[in-house]
Amino acid sequence: MGLISAELWSAGFAVMALASVVHVLTGFAGALGAGATFALVAARLGDGHGPITRALTATGRRSLSCYLAQSVILVVLFAPYGGGLGSEIGSAGMAAAAVAVWGATVALARLADAVDRAGPAEVLLRRLSRPR
Repeated sequence: MGLISAELWSAGFAVMALASVVHVLTGFAGALGAGATFALVAARLGDGHGPITRALTATGRRSLSCYLAQSVILVVLFAPYGGGLGSEIGSAGMAAAAVAVWGATVALARLADAVDRAGPAEVLLRRLSRPR
């Protein structure tokens, strides 16, 4: 997919379709592997009293809110119909900004955890999914 995307390999439709399917399937496998790795690391770390573990746990408890916040911020910054910075700063700049946005959401999740506040998306989801 990288060679096709970089236009270093001119593939026909069938090859592109097959490469797309393989790309998606290996992405799922990679996500499962990453999840399993994180679970093993978390189990190895133990009770989670370290600052990094607490921050990541807080992020996990507010994962929907963090995901939505990251998505909105990155679209506003990079999409052509938003800030349009995607065409200006290149891949390295976008990656650095994405890491900074992720770090900010982790910090905000930890602050919310310190004052025992749920994420706004989680609160809304609970209200919509639980009958009164």
